[in-house]
Amino acid sequence: MSTATVDSDARQEIRTLTVVSLVHLVSHFFWLALVPLLPSLTTLLNVSYLELGLAITIMNAVSAATQAPVGFLVDRLGARFLLLTGVLIGAAGFLLVAIVPTYPALIVGAVLIGLGNCVYHPADYSILSAEMNAQRMGRAYSIHTFSGYLGFAVAPPVVLAFLWLGGPRFALAAIGIAGILLALPMIPGLIEELRRERAPKTSAKQDSSALALITGPVIALTVMFTLVNLSTGMMQTYMVAAVSDLLALPQSVGAASLTAFFFALVAGVLAGGFVADRSKRQAFVALGGFGLAALFALAVPVLKPGPNGVLALISAAGFCAGLIMPSRDLLVRKASPPDAVGRVFGIVTTGFNFGGMIGPLIGGALIDYRLPAWIFYGSALFMLATVLIALAVERKPER
Repeated sequence: MSTATVDSDARQEIRTLTVVSLVHLVSHFFWLALVPLLPSLTTLLNVSYLELGLAITIMNAVSAATQAPVGFLVDRLGARFLLLTGVLIGAAGFLLVAIVPTYPALIVGAVLIGLGNCVYHPADYSILSAEMNAQRMGRAYSIHTFSGYLGFAVAPPVVLAFLWLGGPRFALAAIGIAGILLALPMIPGLIEELRRERAPKTSAKQDSSALALITGPVIALTVMFTLVNLSTGMMQTYMVAAVSDLLALPQSVGAASLTAFFFALVAGVLAGGFVADRSKRQAFVALGGFGLAALFALAVPVLKPGPNGVLALISAAGFCAGLIMPSRDLLVRKASPPDAVGRVFGIVTTGFNFGGMIGPLIGGALIDYRLPAWIFYGSALFMLATVLIALAVERKPER
């Protein structure tokens, strides 16, 4: 292969990774964008926080229920087509509430945001798995995951800036329009994808049925994704309350710990891409990363350190937890038939939604019953359970 061909392939991979990561940022931005608006929405729509919470619950439930079926559509209709459709549907949810500021419109908007969100993981991973060099797949997954967390990070300040500029209806409209604008770079790749779909196929494409894909490893990986969300989500959601109640420290220390956890997690994700590409056994990466993260999490209630010690332990736990995420995604890719990557990721990543629905209930009960130490104990137990599943899945012989 000539140097020019290699350079052309590398440039194409960079373009693909950039566009997919940008759309992943939009998906996470959309997912968190309603949260900073909640106080304003109570006034705009004349509703309670409970009613707003119901809308967010509906958003999660719709995404969880539709993600696996959409994975099948990704493999049939094309990943880029579904991705752009998902962005437009999600944007329509925000624009609807901006135009018709009523509670029924918010419920419909939540359904649309949930429907739009269900596309991203199966479509993103399908594109990356098909178009990135296998030797750089771990790094591609790490940048993709990093862009999602970046979407979470920029959502609150950007949404609050929109709110300050023109109020809640302006903010809702600006969120939808911003998402559409950020998705426009997908159009050239979409045109090329449509050309490929219309071209005559040289060989028959395998068609894995839904039941054929529900294998032991796929079920185990779905449970593993649920546990990953539970292990990190409980600390993310209740970090401030747990640190304050357990260690009798100011809430500012808990807030600083949460910020440190997020930054360390993102740094770990980026480092984990290099580790994943150099490791032949992704389960061992999970063992090392989550094993250490569990120890650092356990050290908080056991040692009961001061402010600096808490920040150090939480940062170390976050970095080690982020380290395993690209390897986690590679485990799913290994368990997927070549023609069904979108479908398998659609099934497996529903675990994120299950964890997102279960974790806040468990953590809230622990805080209510004055058991803040169990936020850390529980997270550590979920991490260790994740490691056991990863080891079991990787020991399964390939089909």
